[in-house]
Amino acid sequence: MTPTAEPTRKAIPPYLFGHAAAGAALILMGYLLAYMIRFESLLGSWTGPAVLTVVVMVMVMVLLTVRKEEGTLAFGRAFGLSLLAGVLARLGYNLFNILLFHIMRPDLLDVYVDLVIDKSNEVLMAFGGSMPAGMDEMMEQSTRFSISVPGQLLDAGMNSIWVAFVALIVAAILKRSPAVEEGFNG
Repeated sequence: MTPTAEPTRKAIPPYLFGHAAAGAALILMGYLLAYMIRFESLLGSWTGPAVLTVVVMVMVMVLLTVRKEEGTLAFGRAFGLSLLAGVLARLGYNLFNILLFHIMRPDLLDVYVDLVIDKSNEVLMAFGGSMPAGMDEMMEQSTRFSISVPGQLLDAGMNSIWVAFVALIVAAILKRSPAVEEGFNG
């Protein structure tokens, strides 16, 4: 009598990459649209919530698909898959910056740096302050580095920290087995 082999599951399901690529493309297209409408909107208050929404959406889609196919989902696996999907989806932001400032319109780098400094001055003046001496030069150097390719790589790595925090929350919510629950299984 030979033991029946249980079907093997892939550690990283192939559709994770498709979902993450779709999320990255959505972020990239959102920023390109904002750039085409009005360059200044790249620094708008919409950017953080928009990226977070797409990242969470990708994480949820991946985990719901895994749960549907496998019937259950342990917390560790849910966290790992949602972290990977979220980090890959968020790369759309970094790809946009590299595409815009290094390929399509490198001439806009100076305009972007001036815009960041001007917006920072506006914020400080709204609170009754002003830019300390030497701060504008430091901000210019920092902004130029952040838009460089090494700066974008550093940004992608550092932002995996907030993506990990979000992945913890999403994994905790979606780890349960849908077979045990009655009613809505989303």
